[in-house]
Amino acid sequence: MSVKASAKSIWDFRRGIATARVLTQLGVDHGVSVDNMLRHTGITRALLDDPKGEIEAHQEVQLIRNLINALPHIPTLGLQAGTRYHVTTYGLWGYAVMSSPTLGSGVGMASRMLNLTFSLTINDIEQLGDLIQSSFHSDHLPPDVRQFILDRDRAAVITLQREILGHPLPYRAIHMRRAEPALDMVEAYTNLFGIRPMFGQARDCALFETALMQEKLPQADPHTAALCEQMCRKLVDARKTRTGVAAAVRDRLMRTPGHIPDMEEIAAEMKITSRTLRRHLTAEGATFRALLEEVRSTLAEELMASASLTHGEIAERLGYADVTTFIEAFRRWKGMPPSEFRRTNGLTTQAARIPRRRFVTR
Repeated sequence: MSVKASAKSIWDFRRGIATARVLTQLGVDHGVSVDNMLRHTGITRALLDDPKGEIEAHQEVQLIRNLINALPHIPTLGLQAGTRYHVTTYGLWGYAVMSSPTLGSGVGMASRMLNLTFSLTINDIEQLGDLIQSSFHSDHLPPDVRQFILDRDRAAVITLQREILGHPLPYRAIHMRRAEPALDMVEAYTNLFGIRPMFGQARDCALFETALMQEKLPQADPHTAALCEQMCRKLVDARKTRTGVAAAVRDRLMRTPGHIPDMEEIAAEMKITSRTLRRHLTAEGATFRALLEEVRSTLAEELMASASLTHGEIAERLGYADVTTFIEAFRRWKGMPPSEFRRTNGLTTQAARIPRRRFVTR
């Protein structure tokens, strides 16, 4: 699949309103009015406040154009925008990324997330011997907004990496097609990437060691993890409200993405025995198994709908040993296998929006 042939299908899709809120707030913080930010975009204040709202790619491009035109004296505007796209900006995708077992899985998930939510550049990941090359293609974008979007999307990737890793990714090299800018902009790039970029290169890309892809992800940033926990709690609360010990247990089940603790572990954290915990839950008309099923069932459905994860990826993030066990559990919850549930509810994976990742040893 060539970049040229697939460009429109990959980037020109409806996206969540969160990206418009990020850009508008950046303008407001620099003294630009909301009305000026939204001019000619077709985005209303009501839509901006609608958490389920969506916009077209061309509307986001116009919003970016308004921001650039209002603040032409700030060359770092794109970088500033990118650092405002946090893991939690993407809803359940944030949970999916943070619960990835390795950096490779997280990079792949983050790449898919960018292409499914707000990215206007096209990301391509390629293995070149002992290096991974992550490229950003932008020739399909209008020239007047191209550099801003490149800066925004690359800074957003750095922000995601730091939040899921807890530290900057050690890059071998950063390549940029643009000519070398003024010193203050070079310093801004260097501070962002942790290494001075090489300008006037053949492509916009970043290079890092292939071995890093196998590293296990550490505990996510506590603040980001807490926000994701709150998001998941609201999601599950919308289905069924819990109180007392049952609520505490259910909240704990959602606290650490990628690791769902068992009853013994939770009881130990509560400084009681598992037998005592079971007795408290019984008194409230609940069981540990039912709470676990409740959390897994809700998150599984939402990860299908909001994150378009495969069954294997969902099983991994919900603590199942293998995909077969997850499929059996899903059949128990919904009365049908997940594949049938997807078809019935129109929840197909959106692979058409994801550029093919090439892994070629050179």
